[in-house]
Amino acid sequence: MSDIVKQDISSPTSSVHSIEKGPESQENAAELLARYDPKEVERVWRKVDWHIMPIAVLLYLASYIDRANIGNAKVLGMAAALKLTPNQYNAALSIFFAGYVVYETPSNIILKRTSPRYYIPVMTVIWGLICALFAVVHNASGLIAIRFWLGFAEAGFLPGIIYWIGCWYPRPMQGRRFGVLYSSVSLTGAFGGLLATAIHALDGTHGIPGWKWIYIVEGVITAGFGLVSFFFMTAYPAQAKWLNEQERDIVILSNQADRALKAHEAFSKSQILSAFTDWRTYCWSVMYLTTYIPVYSVVLSLPSVVTGLGYKGTTATLMACPPYGMGFIAVLAVGWSTDKYGYRFYHYVGGIFITMIALIVLMSVKNLVARYVMFFFIMYMFVPIAVMWAWLSSNVAGTNKRAAASGLIFSIGNAGGVVAGQIYRAEWAPRYVQGHAINLGCYVLALASGALLWYSYKKDNEARDEAAGHNAEGENMLADELGELGDRHPHFRYYL
Repeated sequence: MSDIVKQDISSPTSSVHSIEKGPESQENAAELLARYDPKEVERVWRKVDWHIMPIAVLLYLASYIDRANIGNAKVLGMAAALKLTPNQYNAALSIFFAGYVVYETPSNIILKRTSPRYYIPVMTVIWGLICALFAVVHNASGLIAIRFWLGFAEAGFLPGIIYWIGCWYPRPMQGRRFGVLYSSVSLTGAFGGLLATAIHALDGTHGIPGWKWIYIVEGVITAGFGLVSFFFMTAYPAQAKWLNEQERDIVILSNQADRALKAHEAFSKSQILSAFTDWRTYCWSVMYLTTYIPVYSVVLSLPSVVTGLGYKGTTATLMACPPYGMGFIAVLAVGWSTDKYGYRFYHYVGGIFITMIALIVLMSVKNLVARYVMFFFIMYMFVPIAVMWAWLSSNVAGTNKRAAASGLIFSIGNAGGVVAGQIYRAEWAPRYVQGHAINLGCYVLALASGALLWYSYKKDNEARDEAAGHNAEGENMLADELGELGDRHPHFRYYL
C-alpha cells in the first residue's frame, strides 16, 4: 500500500492539489502541500474536527435515542397503558425498519443531488417532531403506524452522515472519526436509559404519563438539534466559510491526495449505476445485515432482557446502562488502532470473536452474575460496525458511487431491524437462549462475508501491482484522477 495511506494525513507529504488550481497529479499536489508547516496542517484538522464531529455525534446520538427509547418506554408504563401484547410490541420494533428499507437508498441519492447542508437538518427536525407525536398514541395500531413513519423519516440520516464525513476526511483519518461517531451509540444505551428514567420523573405533570414525556422531551430536543445544525453545518470543504483560503487548500489537497477526490464532484448517473452493478455492494450488504441484527436486537431489547435477571421497572433501565460503557471504550480504542496500524479486517474479526464468545457463555451458564457480566462483552458488537464504516468509505471511490452504495448497503442492512425486533421474544424469557443463538449464527455469516470481501480486495491489489510491473508497497499509486472508474481504476488500492 502506498505511503499516502499509511501515513497520518497531517504529514505534509499526504496531499494533492486543490480543486481551485486544476487536476494536478498527486505528486505535484504533495509538493504544494509540503510548503505548509506540518503544525499548521495539524491545527487545520483540529479546527475541522471541532466544526464537523460535534454536529455528527449529537445528531447521531439523537437518532439512536429516538429509535431505541421504545424499549425504555415499554418497561416504564407504555406496555401497560396501551395494553400491548408481546407480538404487538415486536411488530412495533420491526415496522420501524420497514420505513428504513423503503426510503434509505433513494434518500442518499437525493442527498447527493441536493446538499447535506440542508437535507440532513431538515430530516432531523422532521423525525424529532414525529418522535414527539408518540405522545398522542392511544393503542397498539397507532404505535405501529407512527413507528413506521419514524423509520421512514430517519432512513437517510445514517448513510447520509457517513457520506458527509467521508467527504471531509481522507481515508487514513476516518477510523478515529467514525469510532468517535459510533461510540455515541454506546452512550445511547447508557445515557438513553438515564435520560428516560430522569424524564419519567415528570409522570403525571399536566396529566401526562411519564412514558409519554419521554417521547415529548426527546423528540423536541432532537428537533432543536436539527435547527441548530442548519446554522452550523457545511456541506463540503470548498464551501467552508469558517476556513480561510489556505486552510481550505490544505483540506482539499489532503482528500485529493488520498484518492483523487474532488472537493465537489458533479452528479454522475453512470457512477450511481455502478454501485448497483458491483457485486461487492451486495457482499457489504450481507455484512451490514448480519452485524446490525445483533446490535438492534440488543439495543431495542436489553431493558427487557435485564428483567430476566430479576430487575424491574426503573431498576431494569438503570442496570441496562453500565455495559454500554464497555462498548464506548472498545469503539474508541479500535478507531484509534485502525488509523494507526491499519488492518481493518483483523479489527473487524476481533470484535466479532469477542462478541461470539460472550453469546456462547450466555447460552451456556445460568448464574445471574456471570450472565450480567457477559453483557459487558456483548458490547463489542459495536466494534465491527464502526470498522465497517471506515472500511466501506475507504474502498468505494467516486462520491456518486459512494453515496448510492452507502444508501443501498444501509438499506439492506437495516432490513435486519425487522428481524431484530423478533429475536428476544417474551416466550423465550428469562434466558433467551434462542435469541442468542440467532445472533451467533448472524456473526458466522458476517465473518464469511467479510473474509470473502477482504480476499477479493487483496487479490485485486496484487493483480494491479502485477499489471504495474512492480509491488506498490511504499509507493504512490493514486497519481491519476480516478474519474468515472472510481475504485476500479488500476491506480486505486484498496484498504485491507
